[in-house]
Amino acid sequence: MIVVMFDIDGTLLRTRGSSIRAMKRAAEKVFGTPGAFEEVECAGRLDPHIITDALRPFNIVPTEAEWRQFKELYFCALREEQSNFRLVTGADRLIEDLRQRKNVLLGLATGNFTESAFIKIEGVGLRPEWFVANAFGEEVPDRASLVALAIKRAKRWAADHIERAVVVGDTPRDIAAAKANSCPCVAVATGRYSMEALAEAGADLCVPSLEPTPALMNFLLDGDRPGLWAGLEKTPLT
Repeated sequence: MIVVMFDIDGTLLRTRGSSIRAMKRAAEKVFGTPGAFEEVECAGRLDPHIITDALRPFNIVPTEAEWRQFKELYFCALREEQSNFRLVTGADRLIEDLRQRKNVLLGLATGNFTESAFIKIEGVGLRPEWFVANAFGEEVPDRASLVALAIKRAKRWAADHIERAVVVGDTPRDIAAAKANSCPCVAVATGRYSMEALAEAGADLCVPSLEPTPALMNFLLDGDRPGLWAGLEKTPLT
C-alpha cells in the first residue's frame, strides 16, 4: 500500500483567515482578550502551540477546563465560517483520483485539532471517512511526530503492508517532518511559501497546485522523480 498524507491549511484548502478569526472570538469569550494571534507564526504549526503563544503575552496559561471551553467555542465559530473556505486548485480531482486506486491510503497529518480538521475538510466537500491514516495537533508534541503517528496508524490499517509513505504539504515544517521520518515530500506552493522557498527547504517535488498531472501522480504512486519542479517552465533543480 501507498500512504499519501496531506496537510490541510494551505495545502488542501484555504480558510481565508477564518481559523484565526474563530480562535480570537473563542479567546475573547473565555479569557477576556482576543489574544495576540497576529503576532504568532502559524504556518505549519500545531494549533495548541499557536494558541499558547497567542495567550503568552497576557500571562494566560489555560486550565484543562478552559481548554475544553475554548475548543468548544472555537469549533462553533469555525463552523460559522465554513462558507469562506476554498479548495486549493486541483485538490478535489487529486483526492478523487487517489481514492479510486486500491493500493492507496489517504491520511491527514495536520496541526489542526481533530474536530477542526474535519470541520474544514467537510466545509469544502471532502469527507472525513476518506482519510484513514490520520494524526492531529492535540495528539503529539511536534510536527515530525504527526507524520510518525499517521504512518503508525496506516500500518495498522494495512496490516503492516506499507510500501511507500508520502507527505504533501505547503511549508518548510511539512518538509522537515517528512524528512525526519524518511518520507518523500511533495511541496505545493499554494500557501505562503513560493516554489523557490520550498525547494530550498528540501522538498523532493515542488508543484504550483494539486492538479493531478502525470508528473505528480507518477511521483506519488511510483516514486518517479521528474526533477524538482513540475508544472512550471523552469529548469529542474538537482
